[in-house]
Amino acid sequence: MKKHFFILLIVLILETTLFNINSYRIFNDSSKKEYTQNDFEYIETEENITYIEIKNIDTEVKTVKLELDTMESIDYEVLYTDATSSNFRELPIKRYIDDYENSKYIATYLSGESESIGIKVYSNLVNIEKVIINTKIPFHFSIARVLIVYGIVTFIYLLKTKEIFKIPYSKKNFVQELILLLVLFTFIFIIYFISEYSRNPAEEYDFYSKDFVHALSKGQVHLETQPSQKLMNLDNPYDDGERTQKGLVRVKDFLWDVAYYEGKYYVYFGILPAILMLPYHLITGEYVSTVSAVLIFSILTAISLKELIVNVFYRFFKEIHFKFMVFSLIILLFGSQILWLNGVPRFYELSVISALFFAVTGINFMFYATDENSKYKYLKMFISALCLSLSVACRPTQLLSSIIILPVIIKIFIKNVREKKNIIKNIFAIAIPYLTVGVLMMYYNYIRFENIFEFGSSYQLTINDMSNLRNRFMTIGMGIVCSLFSIPTFLPNFPFMQYHNNLLTFNGYYYIENVMGGLFAMVPICLFIFGIFKVWKRTDKKRLINFTITFIIVRYSNVFIKYNDGWKYAKIYCRLCLDTNNCRNLCI
Repeated sequence: MKKHFFILLIVLILETTLFNINSYRIFNDSSKKEYTQNDFEYIETEENITYIEIKNIDTEVKTVKLELDTMESIDYEVLYTDATSSNFRELPIKRYIDDYENSKYIATYLSGESESIGIKVYSNLVNIEKVIINTKIPFHFSIARVLIVYGIVTFIYLLKTKEIFKIPYSKKNFVQELILLLVLFTFIFIIYFISEYSRNPAEEYDFYSKDFVHALSKGQVHLETQPSQKLMNLDNPYDDGERTQKGLVRVKDFLWDVAYYEGKYYVYFGILPAILMLPYHLITGEYVSTVSAVLIFSILTAISLKELIVNVFYRFFKEIHFKFMVFSLIILLFGSQILWLNGVPRFYELSVISALFFAVTGINFMFYATDENSKYKYLKMFISALCLSLSVACRPTQLLSSIIILPVIIKIFIKNVREKKNIIKNIFAIAIPYLTVGVLMMYYNYIRFENIFEFGSSYQLTINDMSNLRNRFMTIGMGIVCSLFSIPTFLPNFPFMQYHNNLLTFNGYYYIENVMGGLFAMVPICLFIFGIFKVWKRTDKKRLINFTITFIIVRYSNVFIKYNDGWKYAKIYCRLCLDTNNCRNLCI
């Protein structure tokens, strides 16, 4: 009890000192000065920047507070002079968030008095209403932060001291199960908090969660929104350059990131999430928001990931200390990028998280089906194949991940052939789900694009003309660097890393989204994957190694190859850069 009290005391000291250190920069407002628009000496608005200067300050600037007339999140930068320089120097760029008060303050540590300061706001659509210098930064005691830090420190302490973490995992151990559930519920709480914080009433619904669901309710697969005459008159509507030159504006003149074919708009993202949201619309007349759908799938995926860890350890690591299982669960949950997906919950993320849920659930049932003591093996194999095939209906690029079950099935089939039993069960358990889902997807493609292998990517209205994109094998190296080895730019302030797109030189067009960092930079523990073949030579657990190698091959084959255009050719590129927005696709 004394140790827990000591931990709490340390956390409280950190909260009142380190975490609120800027609030001690000024203890009162005796030297506060306010400047409104009438006091700004120089105002300039050009391109995407609004810039103002304030002169004749003649005092030491310790804090700066900015007030803008915007509800959006916008970057801004403070420039200053002091006793060491009469020319402007720049402070690090900061993000202004309207409903986050601390984002409006900057604590400065300059040398002597300042004669002038400048404010640069990276938008020409906002007004700088007021600049306040030397005002006290509010002290904010965060109960949530105290609880989180206390929980983390206490958890680490218990891991090192409690015997329960030093014994192997057992499904019959109630305390161990409770600990796993505690980790899971903590993660779900964080998911929910981020989702609610990211919820924007103006953007909760989009053409996928609303227009597409509405179209399906009327028995049609195209959106009711009619393409503008401007779009239909273009020589090549898929050329973003031509759309820009002819003055077409997103939303007003054309929809972004939809498929346009024969005068109609189609959704090229998987249809399954929309089908799952359809009953709610039919019953209530309302729509499930994209934010809510992403949250629901995220919670279900977190539960499936927890079950996956249990299956892996129970199958292969029965003698390993329970603490390693807890570590693995934490790494898997927080490395899945579920939190990132809920931070920007759009139809892109809905496609990713729904596909992840079905893929992980399918892998779990694969474990159940291959358990020697399990009953109803072929029913579980059927469910495994069904879930893995449904992941493709959420996101077509999951095709290779969906056949991860293949090596397991081949092994079972060979065994059944040798023993001359259950051959028909084995075939039907796998064939029926894949054939059913596959035929339905082909029919869905045919009624839209008259091509059973075309999911709509070729007709996508996006930054690149996908209809004329051709096979470029030279980009494989760029895809490898982007997805695995890209190093983020490190910053001295939050969030301490910055994405970039300065990768390998390629003499041609190769679109690269801003990528936070490669897999090995973001999750260094994955570097141990390079030791898999050395381990394979030394261990007698060949089954585990075979499972691992299968996962590696399937996963990274899926990174580099995406099939479209009737599968006449494979367009080779980094899925992380071109398929959606950035490296959150590492979550599979």
